[in-house]
Amino acid sequence: MKYISVFFQYLRHNGIKVTFERCLSFMKRKLRRSHAAQSVIPKRPIDVMTSVEDVVKADFVTEPYIAPKKINKTKLNIGWVLSPISIGSGGQHTIARFAKSLQERGHNITFFIYESISRQPADYSHQLLKEHFDIDVPCLPMSQAEKEDIDVLFATGWETAYPVFNMKNPAHKMYFVQDFEPLFYGMGSKAVLAENTYRFGFYGITAGCWLTKKVGEYGMKADFFDFGADLDIYRPTEKTPKKKQICFYARPGTERRAFEIGVLTLTKFHQMHPDYNIVFFGWDVSDYDIPFPYENRGIISPAELSSIYHDSQACLVLSLTNASLLPLELLAAGCVPVMNDGENNRLVIGENSDIVYTLDSPIELAKGLDEVVSDPDIEARCQRISKSAESSSWDASYEKFAKIIMREVTTVNHE
Repeated sequence: MKYISVFFQYLRHNGIKVTFERCLSFMKRKLRRSHAAQSVIPKRPIDVMTSVEDVVKADFVTEPYIAPKKINKTKLNIGWVLSPISIGSGGQHTIARFAKSLQERGHNITFFIYESISRQPADYSHQLLKEHFDIDVPCLPMSQAEKEDIDVLFATGWETAYPVFNMKNPAHKMYFVQDFEPLFYGMGSKAVLAENTYRFGFYGITAGCWLTKKVGEYGMKADFFDFGADLDIYRPTEKTPKKKQICFYARPGTERRAFEIGVLTLTKFHQMHPDYNIVFFGWDVSDYDIPFPYENRGIISPAELSSIYHDSQACLVLSLTNASLLPLELLAAGCVPVMNDGENNRLVIGENSDIVYTLDSPIELAKGLDEVVSDPDIEARCQRISKSAESSSWDASYEKFAKIIMREVTTVNHE
């Protein structure tokens, strides 16, 4: 009523023509503002790290996955579903390593690229895998998977488990689990959606026995392979003496690697041993305010990494979820790992007296590093631990992995 009264008052004083023109101008301004607001502030997508459609479609409670009958084959067609390839991904490097071991045993391998996180043409994925991961296998978009003759289909990162669940084909669906991924997020939607993938009914093959235990809490059946080291790279060396040097696996973009605790630990260590060189590797940390002198090596090749291990007396390796692959590589190269204590590390790496486990407190971790560099027999200690790791190759892990697949999928003799 108020606006109608104002309209008629304006009409009496200014006439119909002026009133009409002012009303038209007013409406145009309103429309422009509305359009500008819509164009400047776009709608935010629902970000769940995977396809919303795949999540909504995956009714694992009322329509659970049931494994098909075992097949009588000795050579299998095995598909792996991966998110777009990232050159610096340790997880994808491990996938490539194990897929290649199956390929060398005569199985046919195909990678399917699932573009939920970012777009990546399959031919470009193939190029990256060939150049940076030393594996040459066919790569196809995920949309092609149902058209292929696949005996086994592996989910990898949790986001890929949803499209694998929704696949309508007779393949045995398995899950290559390298970490407890719900812990990658704060308590919220992504953590819950990641947890739910362990309820899908896939058979899991996990990196170490701690993960077998964790996924079992959700009713998931699984077996595990042990960690190994590439002994062609991280091999013993006669190089002596060691430098006054320690190193740190620094990954600030990966929360579970506890970068900040590591920096605080090394701050304390530097106060105790200001004459020691501290080498950071794993990420370029040049834009961080590190409160002590350090050497920033960033992302480097395995050969360069091996050289750092050979020069260093100890390495600080922190992992708050599944254990890192680094400790066995360090042992093989003759460098003492100093790690945060916990079931996640001890169950996987083992009750190894050559590893220094401490409480994940900066002060205690610094004491662990101090214990190593203060050892008067550090040279002999490093030589001994290197020799003790001579049997830690990946070969036994590849063999067990292949046997698990054959046992769960085929009727052939698994011995």
